[in-house]
Amino acid sequence: MTNGSSQKPNNVFYLSRYRGVIYTLGVFVLSAFVMFWAVNLMVGRLWEISVLELAAVLCFAIGAAALFFIIFKLTEVKPMVAVTDSGLTFKRGKKTGFIRFADIASVREHVGLLGKILKTKKVAVETHLGSFAIYLAPEDVAAFFAAIPEAERKRVGEKNAEEIVSAGEKNICFLSAFVLLTCALALLIVTTLPAATALLDGFSQSRYYLFALLALYGIALVCCFGRYVYLLIRYAKYSVKIEGDRFVISYGKVTKTENSLFFDSILAVRLRADFIERLFGVCRVSVESRQKAKGISDNEFFPFLMKKKDADAVLAAVLPAAGEADAQGAAEGTIARCEMKKTGAKVLVAYAERWIWFVAADVILSIFATPWLLLLLVLPVLAVASAYCSGRYSLGKEFAVFEYGVFARNRAVVRYAEMQSVTSSVNISSARLGLCDTDVTVGRFTRVFQVGYINSRDFSELAEKLEKKVDKDS
Repeated sequence: MTNGSSQKPNNVFYLSRYRGVIYTLGVFVLSAFVMFWAVNLMVGRLWEISVLELAAVLCFAIGAAALFFIIFKLTEVKPMVAVTDSGLTFKRGKKTGFIRFADIASVREHVGLLGKILKTKKVAVETHLGSFAIYLAPEDVAAFFAAIPEAERKRVGEKNAEEIVSAGEKNICFLSAFVLLTCALALLIVTTLPAATALLDGFSQSRYYLFALLALYGIALVCCFGRYVYLLIRYAKYSVKIEGDRFVISYGKVTKTENSLFFDSILAVRLRADFIERLFGVCRVSVESRQKAKGISDNEFFPFLMKKKDADAVLAAVLPAAGEADAQGAAEGTIARCEMKKTGAKVLVAYAERWIWFVAADVILSIFATPWLLLLLVLPVLAVASAYCSGRYSLGKEFAVFEYGVFARNRAVVRYAEMQSVTSSVNISSARLGLCDTDVTVGRFTRVFQVGYINSRDFSELAEKLEKKVDKDS
């Protein structure tokens, strides 16, 4: 897997540096295994081979491996990959393949324990149709990454080169999950324990219900803590670097991995922060990529919380250059640059209609069972109030910004060019008030952005932008 000579230096890379040696070792082991059992069958003695017979087995295996190695070297056609101006050309034996730079969604580097021993690195190239791996010498990896995609680098330039984005405060991840689960447990106990006590004839019986809730709470905490430890181990030494046309994401100690996530492959960006994370000035970044939209990859590029300024830098890097002014305003939350709309108090009626069945069922059960069940009405009240406080949106020239959530605030930024579908649903109240509940998708296997109720005329504008995109593509 050393870099071979070519007319363009550092643009042709030969693969499988130790392929002949590995294959030869495989032939040696297989020959020794076959010869060992052949001797057992011939002499009729199981597991009782003399030293002379064992030497014969060893000589036969060495001879077979040496013969294979000579024939392999005489007939070997080294597989190679060439980096051209428009894509990657692969050649393995008589087969030749080509992948355009435009179809490459992500490139990542990985080296395990065996790779360190053999001094090789695995480079995984993810396209819109699938993923494949090539193996290069460590000294060739930097040259390979620098060579692709040259056309994109010339178009984008070296904007934001060498800017480092930190991983944020990792320990807040578990603290945030702990507070969220504890608040959910407290709300569940307050609304259901009095009814359980009345139905079970006293606290002595209902305490088992309380113990069950605490057991589920403990299991959830253990799962959260286990995932937190897993992230710390897998993404040790995690760092993000913004280059001209991509994010370079590296992590790992024993197994070192480096990903290149190209800006052009990102369909949408979401920033999320609950109230604990907002207190510490951090938020979580998630991206929807082209390979994830097609179900090819579910790689988590940003597993940790980031400082707000670093998350804003990620958001500003992904958005198109024509919308940078509006995008920066969206990232900083300045209404002057990115005007956010709200549907007003009338949205309370539309959200309340969704909970009518729950309220009716709860009232009926409280009549026949126990009045303590009326405490469950706290849930629809909180849900309706949260929905009213959460919904804000902005329809810019090239992208839309949706803000939703109260306990956990979400800001999703989606390019119109990358939207796959926008759907709406109405109930009796929302139809009369000129509102529609809107969902936005960017791919079959990606997140559905449930942005809540927006004005019907704004939904028509959003759908019109998508229709223009379809007409342009066709």
